[in-house]
Amino acid sequence: MEDEFDFTAKNLKHYPHFDAPITLREIRNLVTDRERVATNSFYPFFLYEDSWQPYRSTDAAKPDKKTRPIRYGARRDAYIFAFYRRKLSRLYEARLREIGIEDCPIAYRQVLKPGRGGGKCNIDFAKDAFDEIDRLGDCVAIALDIKGYFENLDHGRIKRIWCDLLGVERLPPDHYAVFQNITKYNFVDQRSAYSRLGYFGMRERNGHMTLGFLIPFRDMPKQICSNSDFRAKICGGDPKYGPSLVQKNVLPHGVPQGAPISDLIANFYLLEFDRVMADYARVRGGRYMRYSDDILLILRGGSPEAREAIAFATTEMRKHGPELRIKDAKTCVAQFQRIPGGLQFHHLKQRSDEVAKNGFEYLGFRYDGRRVYVRDSTISRFYRKVAGAAKRDGRLHAEKNPTLDAGTLISSFNFSLFSQRFSKVKKTNLTGDYRSWTFYSYLKRSAEAFGPKGDRILQQARGFDKHMKRKVSAAIVRSVTKGQSSKQTQVGCQPIM
Repeated sequence: MEDEFDFTAKNLKHYPHFDAPITLREIRNLVTDRERVATNSFYPFFLYEDSWQPYRSTDAAKPDKKTRPIRYGARRDAYIFAFYRRKLSRLYEARLREIGIEDCPIAYRQVLKPGRGGGKCNIDFAKDAFDEIDRLGDCVAIALDIKGYFENLDHGRIKRIWCDLLGVERLPPDHYAVFQNITKYNFVDQRSAYSRLGYFGMRERNGHMTLGFLIPFRDMPKQICSNSDFRAKICGGDPKYGPSLVQKNVLPHGVPQGAPISDLIANFYLLEFDRVMADYARVRGGRYMRYSDDILLILRGGSPEAREAIAFATTEMRKHGPELRIKDAKTCVAQFQRIPGGLQFHHLKQRSDEVAKNGFEYLGFRYDGRRVYVRDSTISRFYRKVAGAAKRDGRLHAEKNPTLDAGTLISSFNFSLFSQRFSKVKKTNLTGDYRSWTFYSYLKRSAEAFGPKGDRILQQARGFDKHMKRKVSAAIVRSVTKGQSSKQTQVGCQPIM
């Protein structure tokens, strides 16, 4: 295959979208034909909001829910984006090696572990950062955050860097088509499309009408509509269905977070910024790392050095696009100082929503100069995930056994099987793909990676079994109570003969 890139069965995409699935052979023929790529009619992206509730400590006010727009393309378009990502990634990696900063941008790349093979994950990157703090001793750790990073990448700059990586003055037609459709992209709100096509709307559940899928999502067709229905119902071709649902990004900045090539663009966009900041840190005997929109500087010194570094980074960032800004409210600065037996830590500046007062947080971990912990928000998010699964599984167990009382349902529930999705796994499984880890195996892998400093990590989830059983049991009791109430209501509504 061209450039030795290939697609395998694991690359096939099975989610519902506007286009029909295509075979591996068809994928290869499409992505390697430059003329077909140049003339490809790209479908609109699907847009949905990814929302989550930030962690709060017991004594803090509940923060607002956070959302971020996720856009994902039709299958054939995604294969093209992925293929061109691979082509550009090879050039980007060569450029990183050429200028000596291959260890600085660390997101969305395979950064190899020295001598052991395999790629690093966030655990390893956090360990690298905390090891650097240990090495420097008297130092400051500075965490900076870029505001709305993906949404604010300047299209003109993206194009210039793209051309530079290819070594051309203007993009070839195939590359230009990919560039155009990842910048001036079209998109459709996912829920609006499902509603227009009859897959989403009002339905009855537990005696009440509520919005939801009218068929189980797993039964959704892979191609959600024919090309004629796409034109008539989605694009507004037939007025009886309403106006077009298709929107266009008309701004001179922004790429869709969720597309297979957007992560690479987010990396190469700050190529020059990374070089300048890496040089800045090296001259001062420290280190610079960037994980997408999260910037980390570890430097010798204290408050004056931190203020100077923040001002320098802020000034440099302004050179990389009119919309890019470093958020002062998200800036965190921690001072570490050597004392007998290790390091001591205190904050010089905390984020406005900071809740971890007992350590410097980076990539899901907290370091206080002596020990490493998993962030409290990570533990909290895990327990919320367990609670959500318990609510669903407990309800389904009760619905499948409507004649059993709550006590019998609880005693017959397979807690062991439920636990396996989150809890302990065999140690031998920890060396595999990190996406297959359970939360417990993630904690175990973290504890092993950090060594003696991570000896408290496993203790952070020691209440898992009790939490799991309490949440499942509560869900079962709720379902039984609701079912009994519904039956009583139905009996009470029977006509009097």
